[in-house]
Amino acid sequence: VLFRKQGKLPADVLAEGYQTEYGEAFLEVHADSLCEGDSVLIFDDLIATGGTLLAAASLVRRLGARVFEAAAIIDLPELGGSTRLQDAGISTFSLTAFALDER
Repeated sequence: VLFRKQGKLPADVLAEGYQTEYGEAFLEVHADSLCEGDSVLIFDDLIATGGTLLAAASLVRRLGARVFEAAAIIDLPELGGSTRLQDAGISTFSLTAFALDER
């Protein structure tokens, strides 16, 4: 199931606003893409502030499905996204984590 930035999907969509590092954005998903009771792994390339994954999780729940886990290739833990996801009850997984200030 694709979650895309606003205006990229055809047909009926559900949208969710969220904060990015730079401002506000919207994420959309097809309104008929999930069924009640589905279990979903949400995946993104990067966890920074967690806003995109939290918006995706909200859309998953609005469609009646449940979030199994949020996963990413890279986590930037100093930006707090993983913590925000875990505080929202979403377990997280990343292949690697990078410190912003590596000396």
